[in-house]
Amino acid sequence: MRRVRRWLAAALALAAARRAAAGEDEDLKFVPQEIQDAAQRGARGEDRDLDLIPREIEQTTEPAGPAPEASARAGKTSRLEKKLFLEDAYTRATPAREVPVPFPSAIYDWQNRTSFDLYLQWHPWRPLTVTLSDRFNVLEQENIDFLSRTTLRNDFREGYLTWEPAASTYLEAGRINLRNGAALGFNPTDFLKTRTLVGQASLDPSAARQNRLGTAMVRGQKIWGRGSVSLAYAPKICQPSAIVSTSQFGVDPRFDATNAAHRVLGAISLDIGDWSSQLLGYFERQRSKVGLNVTRPFGDAVVAYAEWAGGVEGNLITRGFDYGQATGTLPPEMPLILPSAAGTAFRNDVATGASWTIASKVTLNLEYHYHQAGFAHADWENWFNLGALPGTAPELWYLRGYANDQQEPMSRHQIFARLAWPKALTSKLELSAFALINPLDRSTLAQAIASYYLSDAWTFALYASMNAGTARSERGSLPQFGSVVLQLVHYL
Repeated sequence: MRRVRRWLAAALALAAARRAAAGEDEDLKFVPQEIQDAAQRGARGEDRDLDLIPREIEQTTEPAGPAPEASARAGKTSRLEKKLFLEDAYTRATPAREVPVPFPSAIYDWQNRTSFDLYLQWHPWRPLTVTLSDRFNVLEQENIDFLSRTTLRNDFREGYLTWEPAASTYLEAGRINLRNGAALGFNPTDFLKTRTLVGQASLDPSAARQNRLGTAMVRGQKIWGRGSVSLAYAPKICQPSAIVSTSQFGVDPRFDATNAAHRVLGAISLDIGDWSSQLLGYFERQRSKVGLNVTRPFGDAVVAYAEWAGGVEGNLITRGFDYGQATGTLPPEMPLILPSAAGTAFRNDVATGASWTIASKVTLNLEYHYHQAGFAHADWENWFNLGALPGTAPELWYLRGYANDQQEPMSRHQIFARLAWPKALTSKLELSAFALINPLDRSTLAQAIASYYLSDAWTFALYASMNAGTARSERGSLPQFGSVVLQLVHYL
């Protein structure tokens, strides 16, 4: 898949959700991070780790950008492919609402982000490729003093060398966004996703995995006709850091988030008839796992897929609490207030679903997610009951921020649905929507996106999001109900 797609859009996470994990706002450190806009790049053509993802479901909620430009004439060995754009995204959120567990930080009603995004791929000669993916942001926000708060942030997503010493054999070194998994809403086998979130527009998990921080590693890969094998080693570069970054100007590459432990990931992919499968082994101290991905088409319109991962680990409550104390966010003398089973056990993660392409190229995806380490109904009851006690809110909200930082569901069960209509009514209009539903309390995170291509160089997008549910529900307990983002992108 040599074509590198761009997506840009802007949207607000309803509870100022998900900015803390990216470290963009210390005041929002306990909120699941809001993702703001950025450009995503597609998979490299030689990377078969994504072959398990059906092409019709690999799309994100973002519009594609212009085709790459080559600096050299066809036929020359050296060439440069580049994708550059400027973006401005204005976010307006609904006023804060009362929640049963007091929110420990201030939230904003508006924010404006201006970004310069680039993707460069240089081929100095045939066996060698140099890849760079980066974005620079300027943030303006309500309740933020321009001089005293982080207003400038650079996201160094990828930078690596690829060498092809023999046909279909690749060696890579540098910061690489290595993705695995066939599902869209949750990927149990995407083992290197932890602590990689960056600001972006779409809240869609499938978009977040395309546009995120890579991990510093060395990697080898061999491809043959019906399969591939790969092995990656990511060394420990820094000690684990707190979820919230304290960098004044946000220029830290954040290797303390992506390379805080020694990790090894091996994978073998095989195509047998209509079945595509991938077996993975992930090795990390106190977190080793095995995983399996399977996909199979049924006719021309339906593709079914499933992924599973299992390993010995603690549950979400104990892991989050231990990490908070180890990195200094939670005081060492603070007790664990949520009842939880101590110790480790073998736990499973599953994501299974299917895509259905119907008339006019409309694609519907429906998935079920099971995260055994996540909150059961009793855990949510304890979370809300204990949240009424004085002084407990920071620890309780920290656990939710930790789950977001690890990119794992907060709840044990989850339903994901997504609808994409790339050429809706006119070739210049793209519509899409997704929803993450907690089947136990029926609360929902949903987002609808409309993108219009004004010309080859300009795109306008509108994003509308909501957190719906009762006050004592997963999504209804967030302090903001909804948001709207207006985005304008200029491709250079």
